[in-house]
Amino acid sequence: MSSDGAFVEAADSIGRRIAADAVWHDGVCSWVGAVDGAERSWRAEYRALEANVYDGTAGVGLFLAQLANATGEAATRRAAIGAMRHAVARAPATVQARREGLHAGSLGIAWAAARAADLLDDEELRSGARRILSVARPVPDPDRCPDVSLGAAGSIIALVALADSLDDPSLLDDAVAAAEQLIDDATVTRHGWSWGIPGHRNRHHLCGLLHGAAGIGWALAELFTVTDDARFRTAAVGAFAYERSWLDAESGTWPDLRIGGQRRGAGRRVQSPAIGTWCHGEGGIALTRLRALDVLGWDVCGPDAEIALETTRRSLAEALPYELGDLSLCHGVAGTADVLLCGATVLGDRCHQASELCADLGRVTLERYAATGDGWPPGAAGGTTPALFRGLAGIGWWLLRLHDDAIPSPLTIPNWPLTAMVARA
Repeated sequence: MSSDGAFVEAADSIGRRIAADAVWHDGVCSWVGAVDGAERSWRAEYRALEANVYDGTAGVGLFLAQLANATGEAATRRAAIGAMRHAVARAPATVQARREGLHAGSLGIAWAAARAADLLDDEELRSGARRILSVARPVPDPDRCPDVSLGAAGSIIALVALADSLDDPSLLDDAVAAAEQLIDDATVTRHGWSWGIPGHRNRHHLCGLLHGAAGIGWALAELFTVTDDARFRTAAVGAFAYERSWLDAESGTWPDLRIGGQRRGAGRRVQSPAIGTWCHGEGGIALTRLRALDVLGWDVCGPDAEIALETTRRSLAEALPYELGDLSLCHGVAGTADVLLCGATVLGDRCHQASELCADLGRVTLERYAATGDGWPPGAAGGTTPALFRGLAGIGWWLLRLHDDAIPSPLTIPNWPLTAMVARA
């Protein structure tokens, strides 16, 4: 996006800070960071990072590997390898219920290790990815979580990517088994296909990328591309249809169905706190449609993508003049802006003013935070964490993309090859 070195310098500054704060032992490093869900909700609580991609050392290591690949900085590379060693060593100890997910599970750690190995040309990390898979392959379970973050959809995405990265087609057998269970467990109505989350008492099945139908539809579309099995296409189309049944065309928004009292066609009694975000909002919905556009076609994905991107753009434009309370990727404005960069890559001029708005946010961010030294707006319980989706690593990765938007988005891991498709619409 910019030849100005200010963005990459800011990203490098964040990387150096993360590397300097690492706690080392025997070639392995980790960090302490603020956590959500602390018992004392009025103040930040700090704990040692876990191993996962979302808010653990795998995600931090992945950012540092991407940064080292861009800058050639030796200390950044060393910290990237140390972080990934920590994640790889702890992945096999992940409890069975947390092994599958892309962002929170050990399969996501395996993929992150394989990706970092490619970025750093490090065979040790590639071997670590294979080692995780030898002990953490998914096991069928009637209470299996279906979503991307923790469950079967995340395992499908990770396994499809790892089958390619590690040249191991046998991994697709596990992905197919997970998808077949998703199909068996789906609730199919005239509105489409949807899935409940075990242990959650939401009246309606969720929309969105992280825990809802958007992410599950993405996973099924991903598998369809490599198997050409029409069952997975049908289920993916059904998942997107379910979400479309909840779209409020007047406002261009989808509801956060974790909030009670929502009804189709009745307007929004309660405005979603996640509008435009990657995790539960229109940002994530847009990304799943952009990925599936070339697979499922414009009629299935294009209109949803355009509506979701416009709502995401509007959300960022409304936030820009004010103090930015959260710059994180998951539910903050950096994630919102990064979605728009992806939209501009795929849809070009149809994603109106996306690149300009993202550049404006980048300049404002540098002026308000990088130049003053007051710190970056946190996404984690009012405290600071190096984590990828809730903290500094994600902000640094977003700044890297402002410098060079050819760098893959962390929100599209496993780094989809998002390319311009608008001419095919």
